[in-house]
Amino acid sequence: MNAQNDERLVARAFELLERAGHGEVTWTPFLTPREQLLLTRVMGAREEVLWDGGYAAAERRRLFFLPPYLCEADEDTRAACLAPYRDEVLIPLEIAGSGFRTLSHRDFLGAILSLGVERDALGDLCVSDAHRAILFCDSVMHRFLSEQLTRVANDAVKLRIISLPPDFDGGRHFRPIADTVASPRADSVVAALANLSRERAQALFREGLVEIDYEPAEKPDKLLEAGTVIVIRGKGKFILRSLGDLTKKGRVRLVADQYL
Repeated sequence: MNAQNDERLVARAFELLERAGHGEVTWTPFLTPREQLLLTRVMGAREEVLWDGGYAAAERRRLFFLPPYLCEADEDTRAACLAPYRDEVLIPLEIAGSGFRTLSHRDFLGAILSLGVERDALGDLCVSDAHRAILFCDSVMHRFLSEQLTRVANDAVKLRIISLPPDFDGGRHFRPIADTVASPRADSVVAALANLSRERAQALFREGLVEIDYEPAEKPDKLLEAGTVIVIRGKGKFILRSLGDLTKKGRVRLVADQYL
């Protein structure tokens, strides 16, 4: 996303915030983690805003702007008042194949986007098994996909709205990584995660192939900490779980997960 798009996103968010101030519940499209980070930095901590992607661990989320009467309400009242809006714009839609063909995340998403759908109209796409996925969308998109999405990778599919279990986590899978690094510098961490030499890791930064917390990483000497999300083009996406305990030889213990 370029600076001009960032400015438009921020301007639109403040327009929605202003409308909420006049008594209307408003919300953004589904935002990427980077867009969420941008708005969080710009808007700061406000009682008028609420992030929601349909489930607790959602990556793509909408930002809801609450009118004053909801900001002043207790938690139960606020949840009850927001429930109709969530039911309208955070629909868990199951897309189920025939069971005779293995379907991937790429298959599901490619079939949907081929219909001309914009990505920000869609929340997370969670592949629950080899034959079905759960997509978060609004009621308009639900009606459109129910009419237009009939096949995924040449496999017939059926769509239906489902109820999620309370512990739904998106079905994400990770590969655990444990290693030691000389320091918490970004280039050292990237080298360990991608199984590369320090020199090759530094080259990835120069080539613009590394993102840290969803922003292009330009400084290989940046010190990282637990919770940082790292994307290495061609190698995958990782999240640092812990970083800091020292070994007897003075090296830093690294624990991370790679998204599968």
